[in-house]
Amino acid sequence: MTSETLHPHQLFADELKESDRKDLIDFSCGDETWSRAATEWLIGSEVWRSIEERKTKVWLYRTADGQLIGFGSLGVTRRRWPPPEGGYANLLIIPMIGIDVRYHGQPSDKNWRYSHQVISHLRYESILAWNEHVENKKSILPLLLLYVHRDNHKAIRLYEKFGFDGVQAASNDLILMAQKLSDELAL
Repeated sequence: MTSETLHPHQLFADELKESDRKDLIDFSCGDETWSRAATEWLIGSEVWRSIEERKTKVWLYRTADGQLIGFGSLGVTRRRWPPPEGGYANLLIIPMIGIDVRYHGQPSDKNWRYSHQVISHLRYESILAWNEHVENKKSILPLLLLYVHRDNHKAIRLYEKFGFDGVQAASNDLILMAQKLSDELAL
């Protein structure tokens, strides 16, 4: 495919690497509490700790001309399912996700909205990860989790649009949301 056939708002995902640090200097998800937390996670040491210790995958999303638009992450967590009293299980989780504030709500064409592309990519990667666990006979439930701040109404609507359901209120004003990756499990 040549650049002439690409959609002008198509994003490309590349796994985060050490050499990307220079591109993160001016990155900011915004001034809201949850936006600052996402920015700090990405530009601070937590992202590298998560990659090293938890084997989290982190992607940067860029336009064809290299403009950094956002980031997303995917990892495995072990927690009680169903919460709060279920047995411990391995589950996929989006630890952190963010779009640079300059690109919130962009582009105006909702079919190419950057946040939609990032969520779609993370859902795709989660299905690949779940299938890999199943093929390798590793125990994992077919669920994708994420936490969202209860006041981040735009993100909640986005996640609901992409099939996430609110499961429970968590601590620190967060809501746990989950999406089934297989019809074999009820939420």
